[in-house]
Amino acid sequence: MVAHPDDESFALGAVLDRFVACGIPVSVLCFTHGEASTLHGRAGNLATIRDTELRAAAAVLGVESVELLDYPDGQLNRQSLDHLAGHVRRLIAAQHPSHLIVFDTGGVTGHPDHQQATRAALTAAHATGRTVLAWTLPHDIADRLNDQFGTAFVGRRPDEIDARLSVVRTRQRRAITAHRSQSLHNHVLHRRLALLGDREHLRVLYQPNQGDPHMSYAYTTRLPQPFSVAVVDRVRAALKDQGFGVLTEIDVRATLEAKLGVTMEDYLILGACNPPLAHRALGLDREIGLLLPCNVVVRADGPDATLVQALDPQTMVQVTGRAELKAVADDAAVRLRAALDQLSS
Repeated sequence: MVAHPDDESFALGAVLDRFVACGIPVSVLCFTHGEASTLHGRAGNLATIRDTELRAAAAVLGVESVELLDYPDGQLNRQSLDHLAGHVRRLIAAQHPSHLIVFDTGGVTGHPDHQQATRAALTAAHATGRTVLAWTLPHDIADRLNDQFGTAFVGRRPDEIDARLSVVRTRQRRAITAHRSQSLHNHVLHRRLALLGDREHLRVLYQPNQGDPHMSYAYTTRLPQPFSVAVVDRVRAALKDQGFGVLTEIDVRATLEAKLGVTMEDYLILGACNPPLAHRALGLDREIGLLLPCNVVVRADGPDATLVQALDPQTMVQVTGRAELKAVADDAAVRLRAALDQLSS
């Protein structure tokens, strides 16, 4: 998820090349055409030129698909974060990626567009249970670039960096060349690559099962529609498409009102079961029935939105400590994520 054409090459190029070399399919979503750039190494309309350059560079890197949106360059932070995140959720629903990769918070270069693109990806990741990796720079390299060029790079201390990748820059340099309008006389870019050598650096910005107590055992999606019977029916249909039937339904709001006289928002618990998966799990551990069915919560989130949350099937593995259940949990997780992705598409 990037803000401008060339971000995928100038910044992420060596990382994406490493992923592709490992057989990992990669797609790029770019929010602007980069038409406000002060670099203009080719004659013609810059928005059109950079569109063509992006697609050529992506082909060099082995990127499977590119989606280029038309938000105004330099004004991304003025756009609705929900709208931007909606594009990311749509792509997630279509392609089911395991990870999103973005610029580090602070935008690495300090550019507001980079920061907003990262916020959009994080918003979508929290709603869909995706891990977010961020490309970053070590603080010493950022400081050297800032001292030499008067730039505003934001770097990270060694203890803030989660992964250091060994990379080969051959394809990245070819992809950079494809961005001829931006790469000619780009001294900052070439100095950064020289300082980095054969290493790139990543941070984990968000991981659903770690570091966030509100997401530690759930997949969540937020629908921009008020709670209603129609929304609940959509949830049922999405679960059915993934092989889950709803065996039980608990109306928590109605129950608490009737038994205790208290009021709360609309809140349903659906007990979803995929019979083949349940059979596999019970064959491995008869006590696993204590953790079945997979609970799915549909609840009002204010007057204009609904939250849909599904229990992370990996909870079965974590609670029981039985590694042989992981394959069943993985299968269930893929299906539940697909169901929630379908709702937000």
